[in-house]
Amino acid sequence: MLAVLTVVLAALQAAAPSAPPRSSSMDRLQNVTQTISRVLEGYDIRLRPNFGGDPLYVGMDLTIASFDSISEVNMDYTITMYLNQYWKDERLAFSSNDEVLTLSGDFAEKIWVPDTFFANDKNSFLHDVTERNKLVRLNGDGSITYGMRFTTTLACMMDLHYYPLDNQNCTVEIESCEYPGPAASGVGSRRVRV
Repeated sequence: MLAVLTVVLAALQAAAPSAPPRSSSMDRLQNVTQTISRVLEGYDIRLRPNFGGDPLYVGMDLTIASFDSISEVNMDYTITMYLNQYWKDERLAFSSNDEVLTLSGDFAEKIWVPDTFFANDKNSFLHDVTERNKLVRLNGDGSITYGMRFTTTLACMMDLHYYPLDNQNCTVEIESCEYPGPAASGVGSRRVRV
């Protein structure tokens, strides 16, 4: 009986898929660490990508997750939103294939990021439960996606002449402080209708 059990166990072990060696995941982690160190070597965070050259295109999308409140008394409204910004920084290119590194938002503190802000902002906060709600996706060609989730209270000058049958036009005014003109196209002043 013991011999049969030993044969069955040996057959099951031979048929079971083997787990990848632990060293392969360690090698991958070490490669990512080396890649990040290599692309950041000599990187100057103070200069926008293609500094002195053509304008940098910064794309963005904004998704409103919730419309939290509106105050006619304070002439403002509060929303929770996701903001993603996209640009290409060839200084961060690390491979010619479609490899993508998803990194924590802390990586954004080591690279140039657009200085977008909300011109009609009264109060904002970045969500940080359980971690800060930011992420960076770095593609092999240097393309970057920088995303975050936050809640903001924005000013909205409401016309209440027809209250309670009124319609309001409240905007999200996105601007760039450092590059208001042609240096970074796509970031200039934008109004998003809410």
